[in-house]
Parts: sequence; C-alpha cells; structure tokens
Amino acid sequence: MSTESPRVGEISADGQFSWDGQQWAALARGRREPTSWTVPLQRTVAAFFAVNAVWSILATALFVSQAAAERSVRAANPTLGEDQVRAAAQLASTVGWITVVVLALLMLALAVCSLRGWRWVFWVDLVLVAFGSIGVIMNSLALGSPSTQTLPPAAIAVGLLLSVAALALVVWLIVAAARYGPWAMKRPGA
Repeated sequence: MSTESPRVGEISADGQFSWDGQQWAALARGRREPTSWTVPLQRTVAAFFAVNAVWSILATALFVSQAAAERSVRAANPTLGEDQVRAAAQLASTVGWITVVVLALLMLALAVCSLRGWRWVFWVDLVLVAFGSIGVIMNSLALGSPSTQTLPPAAIAVGLLLSVAALALVVWLIVAAARYGPWAMKRPGA
C-alpha cells in the first residue's frame, strides 16, 4: 500500500472520485476526460459540416438555375410539355433553395455543437455523416449520367470528394466511440 498522499485532481482507482486536496469528492455522473483524439475529432467534424454548408450554398448559387433545372426535367421526362417543364423546374428550384438553406443552417449549428463537445451531438453527427457517405455511391452514379443532373460534372466530383471524406470520418467516429466513447472521451480512471 502506498504511503504517498494523492495529488490534487487525481482520480480514484474506481473512477468515481477526485482528490480535491483534502478529501475524495464524488465526480459528476457520466463525466468523461478528453483524450489526444478528442479535440482533433471535434474540430474535424465541425470543419466537415462547415465546409459542406458553404459548398452546398455555393454550388446551388453557381450551378442551379432555372435553365439547368429545365434541362434536367426535360432529360428525365421527355414527354412533358413546355409549361409543365417550366412549372416543374420552378418548383424544383424553390424547394431546392429552401432545402439547401435549412440544411446549411443545420450543418453550421452541428459544427458549433461539435466544437462544444456535446455528447448527444456526437451520435447525431455520426448518423448524418454516415448518410453523407452514401454520397460516394450517389455521386458516382451522377457522374455516369451528367445529362440528367443540374450540377456540372466538376461540381459532382467535389460532392464525391466530400462523400469520401464523410466515409473516412464515419470510420474515425466509430473507432473513437469503440475505443474511448463519444468524442473519444474516456471514463475517469479508464
């Protein structure tokens, strides 16, 4: 048995108490300690969502126009009349912009929450990044049929790169959760 007195901030062997200099104080339930992975993981996830938010707004502003939407509707539905094509393109454009703005705001909010390290956000981020990784397949297919797309092949390729980054991030998030816990934060004393 050691005769040394504990150092201030030292965690008990069972991970439930911390030495405050005079006594063992109970730690808050569910408390976790950062690891060397915590900050880089949080910053990478935040950057990923911020870049995606900016890219989605930029790509929509640069490449999604009424003419591009009409071209896409015509290619997908060659039997539609001109008025139907214009109406469908207008609806697609309006819904597209609303969707892009809402999603961009959501991604920016998730970026901020990720930097704060909120545990529940880790799980939301993991699910959304996993869905983003599906873009590897979707963007690959879109590159195979550029005539039915509103975005040019170069923009689709950027989306493909972002999807590949999402796939890598999913793997990192899963490994971090398995190895340490959410946000790669370990239980005290572990």
